[in-house]
Amino acid sequence: MDPEQRTEREITYQVGWKRRKIALQQDKAQASNDESAKLVGHSAKERLLVWSFRYVWRKAVFIPDKALLVVLTVFPLIAFALSLWLVYQLSIQPY
Repeated sequence: MDPEQRTEREITYQVGWKRRKIALQQDKAQASNDESAKLVGHSAKERLLVWSFRYVWRKAVFIPDKALLVVLTVFPLIAFALSLWLVYQLSIQPY
């Protein structure tokens, strides 16, 4: 039977005395199957690497590359200097 000719079946389940139906959405199910099919057979390390490249290592949209480079190099220096200043301020406090 062709996929176009199939009628959608109603999937039901029962928890206690409540009976419910599951609505199957073909487009979303197809997309999730495609995503999972890409990662089948890969190790957990490779899946984590794919996830990190997809979500963590994206291009910054609103900040130009040169400004981002300056911010990422200056911010650790400022944070370190601020922490040294705070330690100094705490050390000179009277008892």
